[in-house]
Amino acid sequence: MIAPAEKLQDVVALRRARPEDCEAIWRWNFAADVRAQSKRAEAVAFLEHARWFARRLADGDAPIWVIEEYHHGVGVVRLDPPQHGRARISIALAAFARGRGVGRAAIAAACRSRRRPIVAEIFADNIASCACFEAC
Repeated sequence: MIAPAEKLQDVVALRRARPEDCEAIWRWNFAADVRAQSKRAEAVAFLEHARWFARRLADGDAPIWVIEEYHHGVGVVRLDPPQHGRARISIALAAFARGRGVGRAAIAAACRSRRRPIVAEIFADNIASCACFEAC
């Protein structure tokens, strides 16, 4: 819980993903409720994810960050390689981190790092994500 005097941007931070984050990122991205709101609803085997993750870490133009709250990982945000000048943003949070502004702070930080157009693709019935991105 965030103390009254603290601001969310003071307790939520992004750090570049590292190889040891692979499993946590797989869990956040492939939680059933996250997949239900994704364009690609099917689960991905851990080994397939691990290969993708290693390739992405090697690609400096497509950052992946672990979202930390009080220095503990609570989710992941990434920018996919730009197409037509725009990167696409993707975010997944642990269930306990949702609904408290953590995602909004992470999205804002990721957007500040890019300083160029970013696009988000959200299902119209995903009210929470629509509200989060609109607030950013």
